[in-house]
Amino acid sequence: MKRIIKAFALVTVLSCFTRFLSFVFKIYLSRLLGAEILGVYQITFSLFSLFACLSMSGIPVTLSRLTAEEYALGNDKTVSGLFSSAMLISLSICTIIIAVLAIFPAIPKALFSDERCVKLFYVMLPMLVTSSIYSIVRGWFWGKKEFFTFSVTELIEEIIKIAFTLSLLMTGIFGITKFYSYAIAMIISDIVMVVILFACFIYKGGCAKRPLYAKKIVKSATPLTITRLFGSLMSAFLSLVIPAMLVKYGLDTQSATAQFGRAGGMVMPILLAPTSVVGAMTVVLIPELAEQNKKNSPKGLKTKISTAVEFSFIISCAFYIIFMACGQNFVSLIYHDAEAGSYMPKVALLMIPLCVNNMAISILNSLGKEKQTFLSHLVCCAVLAITTLVAPKYLGIYSYFLALALFHTVGTVINLTMIARIVEPERRCALHCLACLTFACVAGLGMSALNNLIQHVLTPAICTVISGALSFGIFVAFLLGFKIVDIGGFLPKKSR
Repeated sequence: MKRIIKAFALVTVLSCFTRFLSFVFKIYLSRLLGAEILGVYQITFSLFSLFACLSMSGIPVTLSRLTAEEYALGNDKTVSGLFSSAMLISLSICTIIIAVLAIFPAIPKALFSDERCVKLFYVMLPMLVTSSIYSIVRGWFWGKKEFFTFSVTELIEEIIKIAFTLSLLMTGIFGITKFYSYAIAMIISDIVMVVILFACFIYKGGCAKRPLYAKKIVKSATPLTITRLFGSLMSAFLSLVIPAMLVKYGLDTQSATAQFGRAGGMVMPILLAPTSVVGAMTVVLIPELAEQNKKNSPKGLKTKISTAVEFSFIISCAFYIIFMACGQNFVSLIYHDAEAGSYMPKVALLMIPLCVNNMAISILNSLGKEKQTFLSHLVCCAVLAITTLVAPKYLGIYSYFLALALFHTVGTVINLTMIARIVEPERRCALHCLACLTFACVAGLGMSALNNLIQHVLTPAICTVISGALSFGIFVAFLLGFKIVDIGGFLPKKSR
């Protein structure tokens, strides 16, 4: 357990610092580019992510799990063959996708109503190749439990991306306009990172053998790829349908795009903040659970799964209380956009099912239950699609958040139920999760009301600091008072 905690701490620190840099930089971009251009990027990314899912989505995760299993059995040579097979499959799919889009340019034109999205999409298209290579090599490090290399390369990539974006924005070199500078910078940073990752791969003793395991990888990765493909389809569906529905019910195109830019490009990155911490746990968890599962260790599985689920509840509930207290002022201050800030207290609850569902999916995938997560994902997608088509008439832009909330809530219920059928949950874990959720809902409303009172006499910045610190202190006191965590600890207390 100490080894896991140490690895988790390392990944958390590096991941949070990476997300912090990305977050601060995106604030700068949002101010520089504006809500409308940010909305264009959000819409374009949604379709690009769809094709990226086809080429690589399930393969890096599958590679990491299979690599961990084979190393647990001492089959080092098999790992090299798995790596070669994964790379071959991913690059082959990339080649086919790029060829089809080059031959049939009418495909993106038919999907985008804004011509700017079409041009931006083709600028970004080469990233399919670089991102695929990047993800496969990192998947190999992930499976080998090389967590430092796995995380620090992500940090380096973010730094390089920021450096190139700033250079292109400030100099306008090669005639690259402000609109395309971020996309070009991402491509350049991907290329640089591919070179760095392969150097690390060779240094760590990595090599490529004959790709004899393509069938094994495809069999395991296909359900996961289809699941994430549906997720990207739903993301693209949201990005295309929500603005269109807003226009249908009274907004002009620019206002609809700007509102979606605020929701998807300003508020959602804040709501995704706890996933940086929870995601660090999943990075460590997947190879650990795969190894325990391969060794047929039910006791080890039960302890690690209970710890992971409880951890996701604790982190998401903590962030919920904090954002209910100071989220509105925080978003308004950092983006200089009061409308974006007004969304936060109304949608903050979304982050709890979002975090817990992502953790539950990771647990099931690490146990080789990709088919089960695919089936649950289909149900969630149906719920999301219905909500997206029906709700905009009544809720406007808030239908975007409602659709995501229902998607993750339904997924959380289904996936936790499936986990409980595989590994009997610890009673202590269930009680702790329920207690955290109940306390968070009550405390969140209370802190929101308190913030509304004090903001009449204090500046927004001071209100944000006081409300945030008080919310954090209250939740820590609750965790310690009810002995949900050890004194001074950040991980759930190990069940006895």
